[in-house]
Amino acid sequence: PTQAKSRRPSVARTLTGSWMSTMESTKQHSTGFFYRIVSSWAFESICSVCILVNCATMGMQAHNGARQELGSGLESFLEISEHVFTGFFLAEFLMRLYVYGFRHFVPLDGDRRANFVDAVLVIVTGVLITWIVPLVRYLAGVDGQSGVYRMLTVLRAVRLARLVRVFRKSPMFREAWLLVRGLNDSCRTLFWTVVVIFFVTYTFAIFGVVMVVGELQGVLDTTKDEEERERIQSLLDMTAGLDRMMYTLVQVVLGDSFHAFMREILFYVTWSWIYFYAYIALACLVLMNLVTAIIVENAMETSRNDHEQQVQEKKAKQSREVSELRHLFTLMDADGSGTLCWDEFKGSFLDPEMSKKWMLLDFQPEDCKELFRLLDDGDGEIETNEFFEGLTRMKGPAQSKDVYRLQKAVWKIQTYLEETMDQHSPSGSPVYRSSSARTPRLTAVLPKGGGGGDEEEAAA
Repeated sequence: PTQAKSRRPSVARTLTGSWMSTMESTKQHSTGFFYRIVSSWAFESICSVCILVNCATMGMQAHNGARQELGSGLESFLEISEHVFTGFFLAEFLMRLYVYGFRHFVPLDGDRRANFVDAVLVIVTGVLITWIVPLVRYLAGVDGQSGVYRMLTVLRAVRLARLVRVFRKSPMFREAWLLVRGLNDSCRTLFWTVVVIFFVTYTFAIFGVVMVVGELQGVLDTTKDEEERERIQSLLDMTAGLDRMMYTLVQVVLGDSFHAFMREILFYVTWSWIYFYAYIALACLVLMNLVTAIIVENAMETSRNDHEQQVQEKKAKQSREVSELRHLFTLMDADGSGTLCWDEFKGSFLDPEMSKKWMLLDFQPEDCKELFRLLDDGDGEIETNEFFEGLTRMKGPAQSKDVYRLQKAVWKIQTYLEETMDQHSPSGSPVYRSSSARTPRLTAVLPKGGGGGDEEEAAA
């Protein structure tokens, strides 16, 4: 009973997971029309444009709230546009929810966390702030806008974060996506940078308060000149106290015109330049450069490990290769029949323009006859699929072509053996049919692309 009881949760989770997977699969198949719309690039682009326009209208509303420069007609237009944008974003969210289901917005991984944040932005900054809060205020009879409501209204500008999704999926915005990704990956580094700078500044501030401020106060006590005392007091206003000294040192780190008061302090405390420049050397020259190096290294590592971007680049490269081969086939097919005969194929190596394309593919004029024999399946003409498949699999270093040549030879031997067995076997003999069925495919040991010595030994 204990074992059966312990198994029940796992069985329930399994059945629940299977049921949810089935429901998700059924929903995607039954909503093909909406799925094609939601997953299209045009839909993402329209949503991105709407986000940008909505942020522009929110900026105009914020500007008008401070300056009151817009007319009543434009104010009404901006208010109506805000409701239109809220309805559009809500419809977008509901369509995604209908197509992908609730599991699409459960923050379990990176993509789902982004979807969850997107949904929160739509519901909180859109539906809640634009529709629900004003309705509740109207029903409660509250007039005017409180500070809390204005603060919630400003949160609508956070919708710009949804543009990150477009940056991530579009090769056009690769640099923008790298910047956003680098900023996100640098948050941890920035946090610890602030912590380290705080402790370094805190330590130097203690020394400064004890040593520098102490001498300034001693000079102030012995000085009788009122003008001199005012100058020293102004310096103490910037340094007397741990908080003031830390603020002054932060001003030194940022390079915010600190030489003026440093010269004043140097006039009364002659060794103070050692203190300030030691802090500059440690905090500015060393620490800041280390932080920059770490951030750059993280950005480079992120760019190298961006698997989605690598997949997109690989697809783009394959698309370019197919386009180049299609263009080459079109140039070679002089009669437009869709096939290449020997004369057309040989003529491509004699043409100066096409011979350069062959050389880019690592084929020389002396390879013409052998290449035609490899691409041809025996009918004396090369069809489109034979041309694309053969050149795609042979494209690469000489080793890849050698492996493909060996594969083609083994295939011809196998075909010859099968034809010979069919000719000498009795008609309908079950023994020969079963023997032929058990004959292994010799080409199975050969790779489809490039290869090496292990593959050639296996083929032999």
